[in-house]
Amino acid sequence: MRKLFLALTGIALLSISAQAQKVYDFVSVEKQPMYPGGIANFYKYLGGEIKYPAQAVKDKTAGKVFVSFIVEKDGKLTDVEITRGLSKETDAEAKRVLEKSPKWNPGLIDGKPVRVKYNINVNFNLNNNGADQKANLTKPMNRYPEYPGGQTKMYAYLAKNLKYPAKAKKDGIEGKVYLSFNVQKDGTLTDIEVMKGLSKETDNEALRVLKSTPRWDPGLNDGRPVTTKYQMAINFTLS
Repeated sequence: MRKLFLALTGIALLSISAQAQKVYDFVSVEKQPMYPGGIANFYKYLGGEIKYPAQAVKDKTAGKVFVSFIVEKDGKLTDVEITRGLSKETDAEAKRVLEKSPKWNPGLIDGKPVRVKYNINVNFNLNNNGADQKANLTKPMNRYPEYPGGQTKMYAYLAKNLKYPAKAKKDGIEGKVYLSFNVQKDGTLTDIEVMKGLSKETDNEALRVLKSTPRWDPGLNDGRPVTTKYQMAINFTLS
């Protein structure tokens, strides 16, 4: 009887530990993680810290580095990964600066800090002379694009319209499909693409549902609609 009790206790502890280690999507928490002082301060930090790599300047390498990381419960950034790179040098520089970032304000659920997966992109642009020594970072926005009605409505839309592919079910495939797209000034989604896929069937289903989404509320700068790059993850979980 004592052995059984110890075994059950061990199972309970493992369950609690697994719950504590759960990582949430940044769009599924009540309060999203935020750099201290807000997004404007975050871009100031990047602008002051990121140095355009000399080799990238020489090679005239320009474009975006897509990065994901986890904002821990204490605000530290961990598991910084390049989800879609540009060059060895720019990728390393983007990762370096994020790994040394000051602690963020963590994401919250029910008022308690949780681990949150976050995605951003850092844009490396050279000027006409090819001599810029810093990354050209997008100007912070007054309002970010949003599904009409907010996150709750977006997840209700996904729950209603997303169909788990039969082959993915049969093969026991589950996990996340990471996507990026542009929210145009009129709210339509364009240039939808998979940044990090799961399987052919789940990737195609995620693309299909996003292409069928209603128009979003566009991002605003100075009160005017602007085209905005957006990233999100769609989670396929077998019950």
